[in-house]
Amino acid sequence: MHQRGFKSSIIIIFISLIAMNCILFPEVIFSQGTDSVNKRALTFRGNISLNMVGYAVGGIPSRAEPFSAVLSANVTINLYDIEIPLILILSDKQKSYAQPFNQFGISPRWKWITIHAGYRNIAFSNYTLAGKTFLGGGIELNPSLFRFGFVYGRFNRSTNESQVYENDYQPQYKNAGFAVKLGVGNEKNFFDLILLRIKDDSNSAKQPDTGLIRTPVQNLVSGFNSRFTFFKRLVLEAEFAVSLYTANLGAPAISDVEDDAFLRTINKFTVINQSSEYYSAGRASLQYKSELFSCKLEYKRIDPNYRSLGAYFLNNDLENLTLSPTFGLFKRKLYISGSIGLQRDNLRATKRATSIRTIGNVSVSMNPSSRFGIDANYGNYSISQQSGRMPLSDTTKVHQANQNFSVLPRLFLFNTKRNHLIMLIYTLTNFIDKNKFTSDYTHYTAQTAQFNYTLGLIQKGWSITTGLTYISSKTYLSDARNFGVTAGVSKSLVSNKISLNWNNSLMLSESQQDRSWIFNSNVFAVYQVNAHHNLRLNIYFNGDYYDPGSVNPSFNEIKGDMTYAYTF
Repeated sequence: MHQRGFKSSIIIIFISLIAMNCILFPEVIFSQGTDSVNKRALTFRGNISLNMVGYAVGGIPSRAEPFSAVLSANVTINLYDIEIPLILILSDKQKSYAQPFNQFGISPRWKWITIHAGYRNIAFSNYTLAGKTFLGGGIELNPSLFRFGFVYGRFNRSTNESQVYENDYQPQYKNAGFAVKLGVGNEKNFFDLILLRIKDDSNSAKQPDTGLIRTPVQNLVSGFNSRFTFFKRLVLEAEFAVSLYTANLGAPAISDVEDDAFLRTINKFTVINQSSEYYSAGRASLQYKSELFSCKLEYKRIDPNYRSLGAYFLNNDLENLTLSPTFGLFKRKLYISGSIGLQRDNLRATKRATSIRTIGNVSVSMNPSSRFGIDANYGNYSISQQSGRMPLSDTTKVHQANQNFSVLPRLFLFNTKRNHLIMLIYTLTNFIDKNKFTSDYTHYTAQTAQFNYTLGLIQKGWSITTGLTYISSKTYLSDARNFGVTAGVSKSLVSNKISLNWNNSLMLSESQQDRSWIFNSNVFAVYQVNAHHNLRLNIYFNGDYYDPGSVNPSFNEIKGDMTYAYTF
C-alpha cells in the first residue's frame, strides 16, 4: 500500500472513531455544553456494521480470498434543523493499482440547503451526471421554486499498469470536473438545465510498454430534465442532452474553430480538435395513473457512441417506442399488465445491418380468494435484420424469436395452529431461429418444473419446507437434464429473538458428456439481541462430485459470513 493511501486510511479511521464515540457516548462529549444547547435538539440515528467472510476450497483453485472484512457506517446527525448524513466504508481489499474501496462522505442538510463533501454519488439526469461516485464537494439549494446544484471533484483516480492482473494492462487517467444544475419547480413539476464538464489529467498516468495506449479525453455535456403533472393523474417527463466528446486531447486542432463564433465560444469550455464528436440522447414519456388503470407511452433515442463521463454505462445506438398498460378488474381480484415495444439501431447508418426488435409481454395475476391464486406471464422478444451499409446474405441474416412462458398456481390453507402452502412453478423458454439456413443448429429449449410444500407450526415456531425440481435443456449439440430435491427447516427461539434456518439441496445433473451430483447446504442464524444489536451468521457449503474419468474435477468449498450490526 502506498504511503499516501496508508495515511488516508489512518485519517479516515481516526474520524470514524470520533464519530462512533459521539454516537455511543454522547453524554460524555456534550455534557459540558452551554445552556443554550438543548440536548433534545441533538440526535443521532443510523447503523454501524462489521462483516467478516472466511473461505476455503479443496479440489480446485481458490475462487475467493481466505478472509475479508468490511466496516461500514451510515450515520445521520441532527442538530436543530440541520441534518448531517455520514457514510463510511472501510475494507481490507485496497490495492495500490486499483481504485480504493475505503470511502467517507457527508451531506449535511439545513432546511433547503444541502452540502456534499467526500465520496458522493449524485444524479441530475440519466444522460448527464447520473450517479457516478466522485471525491469532492458540492451544494444544492432548493428555496421555494428555485433549484440549484453544483458539484466538483475527482471522478476517476489514476492507476498504472497492473502487475497483478494481466487484463489490467491499460492505465487509468485521473479526471476531475464539475456539474451544475439550474432550474425551477418542485418534485412534481420542475424544469432543470444541466451542464457537465470532466477532463483527464494527461500527466497523471504512465503509458505501458505493451504499445496499447489510452489517450486522455475530455467531455462536455449539456441538457435539460423535466417533469410536469396535470390533473393529478397525468405525468409528462422529458430529458435531453448533447455530449461533446474529445477522444484525444493531443489530437491536431481544427482550423475552422477560429473562424466560427459558435465553435470559438465552445472551445473556451472544452478542447475541440479532430478527435471531437458530438452525440445526443433523449427520452420522453406520458403516463396516466388511476386506481384501476394506468398506461405509459415512452419514446427514447440515444445516438451511437453516446457517453457521459458522469455516468458508469449507457446503452447507445437505439431508438424505441414502448406502450405499457395495466388493468385492475373484478374488485382488484384480477390484474392484467403488459407492454409492447419497437426498437431499432444503426441510427447513423454506419453498421452493415439494421436490427429491428419487437418486445412484448403480458402478465395476469388472479386472486379469487385469500386461499388460492395464480400468476401467468408470457413474453416474446424477436429480432430481425434489414440491409444497412451493405447488402445482407440470406444465409447469415438474423431473424430470431425468444419466447418465455411461466405459470405459478398456489394454494394457501391456514388456521390458528398451522398453515400449508402448496406451490407449483413451470417455466418454458424457447429460442426460435426463423432463418431456414441456420435453424437446425441454433434452436434452444429449456423447461423448469418445481413443486414446493411448506408446513408452518405457528404456536411452536417451526417451519418445514420440501421440494422437487426438474430442469431440462436441449440444443443442437447437447441434451441435459437435472433432477433435484430440497429440504429445509427453520425455528424461532427466545420470543422470536433467535431465528435458525437450515436448507439443503441435492441435484443430479446428466448430459450426453457427463454426470455429476451437486450438494448444497446452508445454515443461517439471526440473533436480535435487542432493538440496537443484531448478529447474523451464514455458513454455506457447496460440493460438486463428477463421475470418474470426467474432465471436470470434483471439489468442496465452504464459506462463512458473520455480521454484527448496531442500530441507534
